[in-house]
Amino acid sequence: MADVDSQFLRGLFDEEGSLHTAGRTALYRLYGLEGLLYVGISVSPLTRVRTHLREQPWASEIVGIRIEYPVDAEAAEREAVWTERPRYNVIFNGESPPAPPDRGARLRTELALERRRLEELESTVPESSAHLRLMTRGIKAKQAKIAKLVEDLGNMEQTEKVENTVAARHHVTNRGKGVGS
Repeated sequence: MADVDSQFLRGLFDEEGSLHTAGRTALYRLYGLEGLLYVGISVSPLTRVRTHLREQPWASEIVGIRIEYPVDAEAAEREAVWTERPRYNVIFNGESPPAPPDRGARLRTELALERRRLEELESTVPESSAHLRLMTRGIKAKQAKIAKLVEDLGNMEQTEKVENTVAARHHVTNRGKGVGS
């Protein structure tokens, strides 16, 4: 039985000891003695946890971690933060759920998030050739997504500018008609 267990555990990690993620985004929870401290998502969850351990003032409170791979990690993170109320999550941890953002705000938030994830991927040190291939694929995918978001945001802003110009002209035309009556 011990051989089966050790084979299973070895299968979870590559030859360098990194957790296999296959490019999926992980949802991780950090626990303290008094409960849930933080919920986050990352394509490199162990690297991200190490960052928390180095940079967060509450790092010394961490005593456990749970990692899972939901289909939609971002939605799972929002739901977990809203329902489980981790002590140190700031976003989504208010008295009421955040209002749905307008399209521009949503695109800008998504763009910032994707840029942060790209930086995270680019700063991860590959621990094997397989890990390097996964990282390279992930970086290319993030770059393509960022380019698409920048394009969508530019198109949306251009459309809004045209609509505002048309609305302003319409307003001026209607005001002029009202004055001559």
